[in-house]
Amino acid sequence: MRHIAALAAIAVTCTACMETDGGSSLQTGSGNDTAAGSVRGSVSARPGGGYTFLLNRDRTVCTAVFDDAASAGATELSDLNCSGGNEGTATIIYGSDATPDRVIYAVNGVGGGTINL
Repeated sequence: MRHIAALAAIAVTCTACMETDGGSSLQTGSGNDTAAGSVRGSVSARPGGGYTFLLNRDRTVCTAVFDDAASAGATELSDLNCSGGNEGTATIIYGSDATPDRVIYAVNGVGGGTINL
């Protein structure tokens, strides 16, 4: 349990260290997971472009990295890696202003959901 809490604290701390171009570099949101109930997630801008997704579900922390340049209405699929060895996929969906709007995710055999940012 302490390992997961420490991993989550490190991940949140790392997202706060991101360089920005003056705009908001961190968006947070919540959603409902089919197996874990209420979940929270965040998307942070990466230096050089792209985004990192951090998901807190039940006692698991998952991350995904999106490398493509954001564009209005675009989507991008990424691998989702979770503590405890679970894996899955995450799809980021950009709004009409080319900023992250939501992330749809699935953890193989464990559940999934949508984080509205």
